[in-house]
Amino acid sequence: MLYTDHTSSDLARLASKAIAVLPLAAIEQHGNHLPVATDTAIADELARRVEAALPKRVMLLPTLWCGSSHHHRGFPGALSISSETYTRVIEDLLDCLIESGFRRIFLLNCHGGNQTPFAEALYRVNLRHPEPWVAAASYWNLAAKELAAQKFMETPKLSHACEYETSLMLRLRVDWVKPGRRGQTRHVVSKYYDPLNYVPSRVAVAQSFDQLSATGALGSPELATAEKGESLFALLADSVVDFLHDFCTWKRPKMPR
Repeated sequence: MLYTDHTSSDLARLASKAIAVLPLAAIEQHGNHLPVATDTAIADELARRVEAALPKRVMLLPTLWCGSSHHHRGFPGALSISSETYTRVIEDLLDCLIESGFRRIFLLNCHGGNQTPFAEALYRVNLRHPEPWVAAASYWNLAAKELAAQKFMETPKLSHACEYETSLMLRLRVDWVKPGRRGQTRHVVSKYYDPLNYVPSRVAVAQSFDQLSATGALGSPELATAEKGESLFALLADSVVDFLHDFCTWKRPKMPR
């Protein structure tokens, strides 16, 4: 079900039994070979596949295309709102959905910079509305186990404008992907910090993308193919659908009187 297809009275009737799914994305640089709409295009397609798999359960909202991307502003093209503003935007949207009667809401995140502010938004909203279930996850974290087990990608993890994102975009529209794609390999070698996150870092380090990469891309986009992109979309959509089946079963414990 598409949220925007329904009338207000439709939504009032359907809300309590549906899972509202809000894709979160961004408009920002993705190296010299991918368009600034990359995260939004991936979010739209992944969410479309999820809704198609659960058409009577999912109420799919339009993708929130503007994200928290200040760390990309060293390159032209970012349309970003600050972390604090983004937190408030997510809060307001969640408040609206809860007021409309939704009791299960899932934020499907497709941009890494949104993770910290959406976590803060969920915390604040839960203090005001403890009854509804509100969950959020970045697709690469939700599918982490499945991604680790797959054998068709040649680099160990998704980063940015990398083999993974470039493959997804090749599957969507090959004309969006420019030739000469080049990423950034590790420029810091440390047992404590990996800028590519191929190995989990043991320290937090703040770096903007112009500090991380000369091109704005990471990983190995030259390894990308459309076939890998289709396999990735299928794996990711299955992982989200599997979570939503599980999410439907969650129950609040009965509170003592």
